[in-house]
Amino acid sequence: MSLECIPLTAYCQMTGETPEAINKRIQRGIWHEGLQVLKIDGVKERWIDLIEVNHWARGNRRSLSDVSSEPNWTALDEIEQPRRKKNSY
Repeated sequence: MSLECIPLTAYCQMTGETPEAINKRIQRGIWHEGLQVLKIDGVKERWIDLIEVNHWARGNRRSLSDVSSEPNWTALDEIEQPRRKKNSY
């Protein structure tokens, strides 16, 4: 079963987010009523459009082509080489 929209309470249970966090996204203009958050006539609870949330989430990530595929050799060297203690003579 694939759902496109679910009640806000179900979304919060699934993701661990709070209704307050959703409200802040709306207030800040990050999410929009009618796009990610839906008000349905005759229904008290707002619903979350999972497809629009997915589009939003993917739009806020760097694409893999933007990320260097080259390892950070300096960081790897620091991990592999233990730090030497300085003598306190």
